[in-house]
Amino acid sequence: MIADYADLGCIEIINSARASVYAEKYCLLTSCEPCPGLPEAISDEPYVDPVTDPAPWYDPAVPESAQFLGVMGLTVAGFSQSTRSRDPVQLVGDGAALGIARRAHREITYTVLLLVLDECALPYALEWLSAALQGAPCEGSCVGDELGVFACCPTGDGTRELRHLYGVGLMTGPEITSARYLDEGIIAEVTFTLAASVPWIYREPLQTLTDWVSLSAGTPVTLDPDEVYGECVEATPCLEDPECPPPPLPVRAPVPVDPCYPTGEDDFYRSVLSLSPVDQPGWLEAVPVLELETGGSALRRLIVRFWANPLGSDCMDVADPCAACTDIQIPYLPPGSTLRVDGRTQRAEVDCPQGPLGSSTSTPTLYGPLGRSFEWPIFSCPTGLCIEILSTEAATAGDARARVLLVPRSDVG
Repeated sequence: MIADYADLGCIEIINSARASVYAEKYCLLTSCEPCPGLPEAISDEPYVDPVTDPAPWYDPAVPESAQFLGVMGLTVAGFSQSTRSRDPVQLVGDGAALGIARRAHREITYTVLLLVLDECALPYALEWLSAALQGAPCEGSCVGDELGVFACCPTGDGTRELRHLYGVGLMTGPEITSARYLDEGIIAEVTFTLAASVPWIYREPLQTLTDWVSLSAGTPVTLDPDEVYGECVEATPCLEDPECPPPPLPVRAPVPVDPCYPTGEDDFYRSVLSLSPVDQPGWLEAVPVLELETGGSALRRLIVRFWANPLGSDCMDVADPCAACTDIQIPYLPPGSTLRVDGRTQRAEVDCPQGPLGSSTSTPTLYGPLGRSFEWPIFSCPTGLCIEILSTEAATAGDARARVLLVPRSDVG
C-alpha cells in the first residue's frame, strides 16, 4: 500500500497530492508530485489552496486553519504481513497438535508530515489530525470505521487500486517525533497507529454483479416447501453396527428455528443471477454483500440462496436446495426499509423510516437453511455462482429491488 492517501470514516486524513500543491505554492516544498492521478481517482478538482478548495481541515471560524497545508504520507507499515497465526500444542509423546489457525487484528502505522506556514498553525494541525483520527462523527467508537487506501498510485477512477479495511480505529498517537523550522514554514514529522478489528483487506466488488434486480419482475413460480426449503437426507454412517448401536450422545441445546418458517405451498417471485468462474480472482476469497429496498409494502419471506456452478450450467435450471452452499433467510422487512447484509463486516442492518424523526437502524435476525442457524458465507475458490432471490408474491411491492455484490479479499496487500 502507498502512504500517499488514507480516508477514515469518509474523512480525508492523508493526501500527498493535495499537500504537495499547497506546499509548492507557498515554497515550503518544491518539485514534489506524488501520485499525479490521485485527484482524478477521488473525483477532486485541481487543487488551489486550503481556503478556495476548501480543504477538509479548513474552518472559517479558525483563522490558523488556512495556514495548515495538509498531511503528506511518508511511510506505512502493517499491510505487507498476514495476521494469521496458530499456536501448536505439544503432545505428551512426539510431535504437536497444530491447533486452529486464526487471524488477529491488524495494526497499521503511518509516518506523515504536517505542513504549516507558522507556529500558530502547528497546534491546530495536530488538533485537527487527532480529531479526524477519531473516525466519523456521531458514530459508535467501539465498532470502528472504514479505511480507504490505494495499493499503488491510482489511474483513471482508481477502482482497480482502491482497497478497504473495516472496524478501524485509532490505537496510539498522533505524536510529533521531529520538526524542521524553515523560513517558509514548519515541517513536522508525526506518527500514529490504527487498529483494524477486521484483518482482511477488501477490493471493490466484482463489476459483473453490481446491477439492481426488480423483485416483482422475477419469474412467478408456485413452490411447495420441499422445492423452496428442502428436506435434505443425510448419509448414514457405514460403520454403525445395527445389532450393537453406539450409546446415545448427550442431549444438545436445541437450534433456534425461524418461528415463521412456512409449511405450505406458496407463490413466489424468483430472480436468478449468475457469475462465471472466469470473473472471479483465482487466488482470493470473496464474500457477498446483500442490499435490498422493500419499496411501498412490507416484504415477507425473503430467501437468497447460493450455489457453486463450476461447469457453467444454466442458473435457471438450478433448483435443488440440498445442493446449495448456503441460504440467507429473513422473515419480515417493513415497508420503505433498506437492508444490508454485509459479509465484509459480518453485520446486518435495516434502516426503517420514522417520519419526521428520520430513520432508525435495527439488526435483523438472519436464518440459514431450513430456517435454522445462519453462517456467514465465504467463497474460497473460483467456482462460479448461481444466486437465487425468492420473495412471496403477495408481499412483494412493485418497486422492491435487490442486488448481491461479491467482494474479493486478502490478508496481505
